[in-house]
Amino acid sequence: MARKPTQQRALATYERLLDAAGEVLEVLGVERISTNLVAARAGVTPPTLYHYFADKYALLAALGERLMRAQNALVLPGDGLDEAAIAQVLLDHVAATRESSGGPWIMRMLRAVPQLAHVRLASHRALSAVIVDEMQRFDPSRERAALEHEARLVVDIGYAAIELVFDEPALDERAIMASAARAIRALLIAKAPLP
Repeated sequence: MARKPTQQRALATYERLLDAAGEVLEVLGVERISTNLVAARAGVTPPTLYHYFADKYALLAALGERLMRAQNALVLPGDGLDEAAIAQVLLDHVAATRESSGGPWIMRMLRAVPQLAHVRLASHRALSAVIVDEMQRFDPSRERAALEHEARLVVDIGYAAIELVFDEPALDERAIMASAARAIRALLIAKAPLP
């Protein structure tokens, strides 16, 4: 469990530790990252790191939560169902991930490490709830249960598209996001099948 501080100096140390964790993750990968390496990279002692994070997984979870919050903040109610707007939101996610220390590795880590899956899933559920609320505002006749599973698919399609950009950098990211936006829009506007 991470203890996020409230005082400015302590908050700066906390953020420095997260930045250092992202940098070490990017260089060494999740298997070789250690709290000692992160503390050294951040210029603090291991006890200082342990003041904020109980262990390596608490540190990595906080790192993942920070990226997921930044990504989720890019999806705003009222963004609409236009394919170009959806593609742009996805491209904005790619940019935010690139700007985050270790961003692509954080996304991979959240999918690959069982101890961290809860971070990705909680983020996806929260974003899905925003999408469901927006979809119901757009079309109140749609059943919430059906919208919930469609929204989860929408979020996972977006996440997979973002991962693809980093896993296959030779591919055209605009084309990937245009295709993902088409699939997402189809789910968002789909009506429940007739019995």
